[in-house]
Parts: sequence; structure tokens; C-alpha cells
Amino acid sequence: MNLTSLVFLGFCAITLFIYFIIPRKLQWVVLLISSVIFLFYDNLHISTVIQALLVLVPSYIIAIKIEENYNTKKAKNFLIFGTIIIIGQLIYLKYTNLFLATVNHICNLFKIDYQFNFVQRNSLIGISYYSLIMISYLADIYRGSCKAQRNIFKCATFMSYFPILSSGPFIRYEETGKEIFEEHKFNFDRMRKGLVRILWGLFKILVISERIGMIVDSIYGNLNEFNAVFTAFAVFLFPLQLFTNFSGSIDIIMGVSEILGIKLPENFILPFFSKTMTEFWRHWHITLGAWLRDYIFYPLQKSNAVQKLTKKCKDKFGKKIGKKIPMYLSMLVMWIIIGVWHGGAYTYIIGSGLLQFLFIVLEDLLEPVADKITKKLGIKRNLFRYKLYQVIRTYILFSFSMIFFRATRLSNAIEIIKNMFSINLSLLYNKELFMHMIGNIGIDIYDLAVLIISLIIMFIIGLLSRNESAREKLLKQNLIFRWGVLYLLIFVIIVFGCYGVGYDPTAFIYRQF
Repeated sequence: MNLTSLVFLGFCAITLFIYFIIPRKLQWVVLLISSVIFLFYDNLHISTVIQALLVLVPSYIIAIKIEENYNTKKAKNFLIFGTIIIIGQLIYLKYTNLFLATVNHICNLFKIDYQFNFVQRNSLIGISYYSLIMISYLADIYRGSCKAQRNIFKCATFMSYFPILSSGPFIRYEETGKEIFEEHKFNFDRMRKGLVRILWGLFKILVISERIGMIVDSIYGNLNEFNAVFTAFAVFLFPLQLFTNFSGSIDIIMGVSEILGIKLPENFILPFFSKTMTEFWRHWHITLGAWLRDYIFYPLQKSNAVQKLTKKCKDKFGKKIGKKIPMYLSMLVMWIIIGVWHGGAYTYIIGSGLLQFLFIVLEDLLEPVADKITKKLGIKRNLFRYKLYQVIRTYILFSFSMIFFRATRLSNAIEIIKNMFSINLSLLYNKELFMHMIGNIGIDIYDLAVLIISLIIMFIIGLLSRNESAREKLLKQNLIFRWGVLYLLIFVIIVFGCYGVGYDPTAFIYRQF
């Protein structure tokens, strides 16, 4: 069920109608039924039902056991056992082919004449999301920050809360879980805020993301027909496609949940205004970063092995460097997990994991050097032009890493990079060839104009939202202006949205996770 389809919007309308007319103590039951329908709408099969139960039932039982044995070694063993069950299924369903591909590659290196065939897995939508959500649920009970849910159907409602299954954000039982089971009255102000956010999400996806996708697909799919300029154009456009696709789906999800009265954590806060890669990842996919920080990075840092390593490094390399080496190792583990989580391919591990780790570590190591250089050259780092340089540099680094994220395989990523740096000056001045390439980028001049204007609008909205969200500012305006803007937004989505015959309504980039 795609988030921009009429089926999904109709499904949400029916869910909201029933949710607010039935007795409030039964509202969570409506969410459970809706979540089950959403979960199995595209993939109802005995294997997918078993997948869901293999996460739900063990998590439900183990959570109670952890609580009953709180602060004992038994509780820790139950937590480890539950995590192994959930992660084991996730690895089996998503990463079997990555393992087989690695084995095949090793066989090729050693000239062993044997190849394993890849397998097809029938996995549920959002398995990577609800698996990590249930691990955090068990961990939080182990830490004592929340109580185990004794009603298995309520536990199922939390695990499968339908708005988040396709794209997140990650939720935690101690925060969102409690709101799911609270009684909610219908609130008109909440509804109009939610609808505005849904419209903004539809605008990002249908008007911007799908147009950029046509350009990127056309250039990446026919690299031999395009020169370095056009390849670089696609490389620097793709992060915008990814952002509008992903954040647009989050806007729709947040809007639906807001109407229900259930507050979800923000997942994006103006990431392309970030001045460093560290800052960027504090503003991009925020809930994933928070999950990995709280359940991977901090536990690793506090582990006995890392504490011992820190002591040894401090003794050998000094306090400052000795402290950083174990921290970088913990970060490396975390970033590899981020890369693996994004998909069962080495392109994800490199693009979303290793390169991000490398950029962040280099920023940290080179910061003293950059500070000395700017002081020596008399560059004032608080000036707008220096901050603009930092923002552009961060965007370039992220764009480069996303070459691997977008590539179908490693050889494809290398081909894109080669093409981007294979500058042939004679081709730049060949007007006929240039116009030919312009005519083959996937959209015409009118669509390109719509895209440019839409990106400018999104950029302005981003600037307006730096202190207070543009939505809040809009809803404070007078009735005529407010409704004029909303009707204009609806008109733009209807007229300029990319949908129709042959259109796959939002094959969301993050839906696969």
C-alpha cells in the first residue's frame, strides 16, 4: 500500500472515521486491525504471518521474563536470547544473499569452480523497522525505563503501528507506545495541522522527487550517452531525490499520526543546512542515529573490552589520542551496522556506512589543522561566506557517498565516478551534442522549470522553518491567505504531480528497508 496512492489515503480516512466514532477505550483495537491490514495488504502469505509472529511472540514472552527477573543475570540472558531471535530472522530474510555473494567472490579469488545460487525471500514490509523497534523495547525493559506490556494484542499494536512501517521513524515504547493506547478526542486544530503536513509530503514526493528520479534514472541508466557534466548533475541531484522521497513520506506518516493524536519523533531537521558531516547526521534520519547511539555505540563504549582498550591506548599514546582510538572503533562498528541495515549489498555498506565514518573521522582529525589554516589566512569562520562553503562542502561529500548508495553494484559506482571525472573539453562546446543530451534527461523543459521552481519553494520553506515551522506560521495567518496557500498547494499537486498510466505510485527508496 503506497503512501501517495488513493488506496492509502482512503484507507487512512476510513481508519480515522472509525477511530473517532467508536468508544475511546477501543481505539487501539482499530489501530491493530488497520496495522494488520496494512502489513499484509501486499503480501499475505503463510510465511509472512510466521515472520510477524516470530518477532511478536518471543518479544512478548521475553519482555515479561526480563521484567520478572529485573536486575539479574537471568534478565541479561533473556535480553541476549530475544535479540538473537529477532536479529537472526532479520539476517536470514535480508542478508542471506549478501553472505552467498561474499562466498562466491571468495571462491572466484581462489579459483574454486563452485557458485551458490541466490535465494528469494518473501519478507514483510518494514521488517528492518519493527525488528529494531522490538529490540529497543526489550532493552528498555531491561534498563527499567518502561514496563512490559502484558496484553499480547497491545504489544502487536505497538510493533506494527501502521504509519511507520514503510519509512519509519523509529519509535520507543516509553514514549510513543504509551500514546498509542491513550484515549484521543477528535481535535480540529490537530486535523488541519496534520492535513497540511500530508499535503507538503505529497508535494515533495509527487512534484519534486519523481521528477528528479526521472533525470537520475535517465543519466545513470545510460552513462555512455552523457558527459561528465551531466553525470555530475545526476550525482548532485540524487541526494535531493532521496531527501524529498524520504522526508516526504515521513511528512505523510507524521500528518496521519498527528490527526490520530499520536506524536511521532521528528526524523529530519534541515539536513542540507549542516556545516559538517557530524552535524548532517544529527539532522538526517534522526531516529535511526539515536537508536544506534543508544543501543550500539554507548553500550560498546561502556563495555569492559572497550574500557580496557581505552586504558591501554591512553598508556601507550597519551590521554587525548588514547581516548579517540576506541571511540573510533565503536563508531566503525556502528557505521558498518548502519550500512548493513540499509540493504544486503556492499554498495550500502560503503555508501551509507564506511564513507560516512571516514568523513566524520577526517573532520574530527583535521579540525585543528583547519583552525590553524583559517587563523593564519585571516579567515573569519563566523562569516556567512565561510559557513556557506562548509554547507556546500558537506553536501558534496554526502553526494559522493550516495553514488554507492544509488549504484546497483560496486562496478556501477566506479563507472559513475570515472564518467564524472572524464572531462572532455571538446564535448562541452559541442552545442548539437549538448542539446541532444538535454533532450534525453528524462523530462522536458517545462518539467525542468516546474522542478527548479519547486526546489526554490522548498528551499524558502526551509529557511522560514529555521526558528518556527512554516506550517505553524501559515496557520497563524488570516483565513483568506491561509486557504489561498492551501488551495494553491493542492492545485500544484494535482496539476504538476507525476502520476498516471505506467506510474508506480511512490516506489519509496526507504520502503525496502
